[in-house]
Amino acid sequence: MSGFAADWLALREPADQRARHAGIIAAIAQYGSTQGQAQGQVRITDLGCGTGSTLRALSPWLPARQHWCLVDNDPVLLARASHHARTLPASVTVATWQADLQHSIESIVAQETDLLTASAFLDLVSQAWLERLVASAARHRRPVYIALSYDGRTSCEPPDPFDGRVLAAFNAHQLGDKGLGGALGPHAGAAAAQCFEAAGFTVCTAQADWRLGQSDSALQAQLLEGWHRAVSETGALPQYELDGWRARRLAFLADGRSQLCVGHVDLWAQPR
Repeated sequence: MSGFAADWLALREPADQRARHAGIIAAIAQYGSTQGQAQGQVRITDLGCGTGSTLRALSPWLPARQHWCLVDNDPVLLARASHHARTLPASVTVATWQADLQHSIESIVAQETDLLTASAFLDLVSQAWLERLVASAARHRRPVYIALSYDGRTSCEPPDPFDGRVLAAFNAHQLGDKGLGGALGPHAGAAAAQCFEAAGFTVCTAQADWRLGQSDSALQAQLLEGWHRAVSETGALPQYELDGWRARRLAFLADGRSQLCVGHVDLWAQPR
């Protein structure tokens, strides 16, 4: 399972990096510059780090001296993240921490850090877990950058009459338990903004959508297969109709005609 996860993360990383909202990155860069001037380095804790995509995306925008703590429960992904980190400048130091985020989020947030980050993660967590994260971040006054939370907005070109039914069934599937309780799924970004604002944070959110064309054909194919597999698990739609939809969408892709826009949201929350 770790190998599949790592392959999927590698496949999606170029689309993720293009999608991250430049305005929010600029705000974090300004914050990092202030912290770097005040204490000589910036410390970042990355939750659910995977293979280190957030580290690779954000480190060029922060002061030269950085220390990252990469947190994940999967030792294989942590090993890959550590391996990738060897290519970074010597002024960027990296530590890894294998931890179960379900049970350890409070102790992780309590560790000294200037910034908490997470990417492509929030839509997998429950409302209760989100509230624990926000409460801990408020208690310790930790700024938080959460990127690439899926928000349920998807469009497909060319359109197929069955697209809407498949995507609605997929969004319902995303509300199932992904290991951190019943998942927020497409509601994660809005729920997080509301929670952080209620806890006294200044919150900025922005769309960070995947826009996938022919150069992203491998990612498109995996995405279509993933939608098909997830909806098949629900039994919400007749299988023969679902299989027909997959065949038509893959034919669009093979013909070089397929374009997908998959909605995500970035969030930047600072304690007031």
